[in-house]
Amino acid sequence: MQRILIIACATAFGVASLAACSNDPTLITNGGNTTGQNLTFLQVDRIGKPGIKELFLPYASHDAFNRDVPQNDVKNTGSQINTFMTGTAGRSAAVSQYVQSLLLPDALIANLADTSPRASYLGYETLGGIKDDCTGAAPTTFGGRSLTDDVVNAMLGLAFGYTATTVPAPNAPNASRTALGLAPAPEDGRERAGQNGTPQLVNQNIGCANKGLMLGSFPYLGNPI
Repeated sequence: MQRILIIACATAFGVASLAACSNDPTLITNGGNTTGQNLTFLQVDRIGKPGIKELFLPYASHDAFNRDVPQNDVKNTGSQINTFMTGTAGRSAAVSQYVQSLLLPDALIANLADTSPRASYLGYETLGGIKDDCTGAAPTTFGGRSLTDDVVNAMLGLAFGYTATTVPAPNAPNASRTALGLAPAPEDGRERAGQNGTPQLVNQNIGCANKGLMLGSFPYLGNPI
């Protein structure tokens, strides 16, 4: 049986500065300490799959998205992604539906029973179909996200490139995968990947050396650029 881990990170603030996070957090104020059972937290930000908010959603929706929970994403965010995909990006309805099936809910999914040697962004959902590691490492089926995954290129490829029409999504986490026949979306001929005089919108042209990821041992991240 597969063990699947779904990760969504939320940022929350109490009524004063939070000293530390734990199973029983303590709030330290001028008047003393308050334990977790007496605290009220307000979610002000979250991130699961990078770039959903920044690329696909209008700025006016960012705050509401930050305060929402992943369980509501298909209902509340799907239509906004569709508006971007079929409007701004000019893609077909099938490509838009495919992208929604990969990205919603906004949570990283990892298969803990997978013995792959490294994480790979959208690797679980696409069975390792997206090659986005900036070192050139092959994608895996584990899922999650590696430090060297170029998640921006992955998202741009879905929105403007050929990813949605070439990479299968057998594990897409909602019912839209059935409508797509567990296969890539049909080619729509509307890519903007530098072909036939179209602008090249699928590559941010930033390699590993520009990301401070070149250390060979922990903490892996290099000095700030």
